[in-house]
Amino acid sequence: CKPIIQVDGTHLYGKYRGTLLMATSQDGNGGVLPLAFAVVEGETLTAWSWFLAHLREHVTDKNGICLISDRHASIKSAVANEHLGWQPPHGYHVYCVRHIASNFNRKFNNAKQKEMFKKLAYTPCKHVFDQNLEKFRQLSPTIARWIDRISKEKWSMAYDTSGRRYGHMTTNLSECVNKVLKDCRSIPITALVKSTYSRCRKYFVDRGRQAQRQLREGQVYCSKLVTELRKNQEQACSHIVRVYDIHSTRFEVEETFNPITQRDGQKWAVNLNDHYCQCGRYSALHYPCSHIIAACGYVSMNYYQYIDVVYTNEHILKAYSAQWWPLGNEAAIPPSDEAWTLIPDPTTIRAKGRPKSTRIRNEMDWVEPSDHRQKCSRCGAEGHNRRRCPM
Repeated sequence: CKPIIQVDGTHLYGKYRGTLLMATSQDGNGGVLPLAFAVVEGETLTAWSWFLAHLREHVTDKNGICLISDRHASIKSAVANEHLGWQPPHGYHVYCVRHIASNFNRKFNNAKQKEMFKKLAYTPCKHVFDQNLEKFRQLSPTIARWIDRISKEKWSMAYDTSGRRYGHMTTNLSECVNKVLKDCRSIPITALVKSTYSRCRKYFVDRGRQAQRQLREGQVYCSKLVTELRKNQEQACSHIVRVYDIHSTRFEVEETFNPITQRDGQKWAVNLNDHYCQCGRYSALHYPCSHIIAACGYVSMNYYQYIDVVYTNEHILKAYSAQWWPLGNEAAIPPSDEAWTLIPDPTTIRAKGRPKSTRIRNEMDWVEPSDHRQKCSRCGAEGHNRRRCPM
């Protein structure tokens, strides 16, 4: 999978209070890859330190892992502990842009400026980012002071110089897993563990078979990448390429006039030896942009050599090759020889009665307006539901 890990936590709603911590990654084909789960007392420093330590010990010991999270104080403090293995060069901690944008909107209450910030964060080209950042800072001195307190390397694509994020600017992968497990968060913890195990088992088997099938068909790269490269190839056909050295490694690639956006094309410097394009997309995504494809086509070079190995079906198959074992009949489990007594922690028992919602909703919970109208499942008329049906 991609060398990124997104971590997040979500509350449990069953008889016992607690928090489900999860770590998630993504394969080269865009599939969500669950890595680890843990039920803890809450998002405390102790809980996150324990979770991140076991993540390092049992999931991955590779260096250069990009850890993406929100700016929760407990996560930041746990990552700062050098003994847990998440400090450079072992790990690189960056922030979720969606959560930062939400914090910005909560402080300044300006949805338009929030969207400006998100667009700024997703800008891949460094000099374009610097120009737009200065314009953003000039909105007000308060905004300038607020944005300057957060390091650009923590939230911007342009200053992700090594492309460690692989284009992932949010913790949406963890949010996807959270949504899938939403119904499981109110059941007993034992049932939650079984349900999570069953869902992950099926997911790994299905995704692994998909990669196997594509390999048998002779498809070296995953289908999503093939689609993206096809789009970039179509754009590259209209680019103008100029070579700048006798070895044909340095180029200037000019985009032609775009009739859709009514904008003149930009000029970008490309260096094939350094695996570099000034637009920033190749550095961020690790597969050729249209400018690199155009330069390679100019010198009759195969651009596939500029594709990262994470996008190969062989690499994806390895990610889903983990061994899963059926739990079998519980009656076949031999009883323990040691006598033990389960003593529930009274502080985790939820009070009787209907629980009060403690979730503070913000604009991240809002749903975009839709033209779809409510329709009754009984009479088929619009404007009411089955409960309020007059029939």
